[in-house]
Amino acid sequence: MAEEMIQTDHGSLIGDVEFIWAKNSKEFLFANSIYVRGKPSFIIDPSATFTYLEKLAVTHSVDVVLNTHYHGDHRSLNSLFKNVIFASHEKDAPAIRDYQTYDKWCDDHPDSPYAIWRKQVFEEYHITDCPVSQLYKGNELIETDTTQIQLVHIPGHTPGHLALYFKNINCLYLSDIDLTPYGPWYANVVSDIDEFISSIDKVKKIKADYYVTSHGERIYTPEKFQERIDKFGQCFQERDQKILDLLKTGPKTIDELGSEGIVYRKMALVDPLKAYFQYQMIVKHLERLKKQGIIGQDEEHYQIK
Repeated sequence: MAEEMIQTDHGSLIGDVEFIWAKNSKEFLFANSIYVRGKPSFIIDPSATFTYLEKLAVTHSVDVVLNTHYHGDHRSLNSLFKNVIFASHEKDAPAIRDYQTYDKWCDDHPDSPYAIWRKQVFEEYHITDCPVSQLYKGNELIETDTTQIQLVHIPGHTPGHLALYFKNINCLYLSDIDLTPYGPWYANVVSDIDEFISSIDKVKKIKADYYVTSHGERIYTPEKFQERIDKFGQCFQERDQKILDLLKTGPKTIDELGSEGIVYRKMALVDPLKAYFQYQMIVKHLERLKKQGIIGQDEEHYQIK
């Protein structure tokens, strides 16, 4: 029988695990957060709502701040917490500790729309480097006096991306395997399509009563989760196929492919940030298709073999 869910002023409480909904979960710099009561107490991905998280910080109600990965929207309020332990997967810790590393891992074009945007939002939201000292490999069981949290390593979005399975309430937090209609996001230099696909396959096998994501519709039933995770995973194949269909009409440059609606709808590409994200992801698809021997490259043009 599933653990009862109780609505709170800030989200939903299941057992001693409170899911705090972002004030606008569709915005870049906000994501859902989790407060695990008990000893030690955890705040996971602090970014949902300033007022409540500030209260938890000021009242010293948190012992450990755990970031599921290094992205700014999952740690925009880390700096509120003093005299706590900062934790993450060991593969993502360098980019949480140091912005220069973060920068290199995101993209290698210092004047790109993404690079300019990153600097602006990090300054605006006062997102600072954090001294991560607790490092995980992604298979540990964290025990508090009320809760057991099984860490699940789900790389692809980032190298150290973590999901959290709350054993005592039979709930899986998927972080940025977020099941949104846009599909998977892997526009960083260190993102990896094949790892992302394997991670999706991994979480599909985890049976739970509740599935929670960092963005989107918040809590999913098992039936809704299976429906959404299948659609989410199919995006990789669909994007591959869109690229191949375009190449069937003749050789194309990356710029020509990037102007088409492959990841985002064509009308959305007027946004320089979305256009750049699509460009970064198309590059990864092209490299993958080349390794599979499906396409070739002649100087600046890609073509079907």
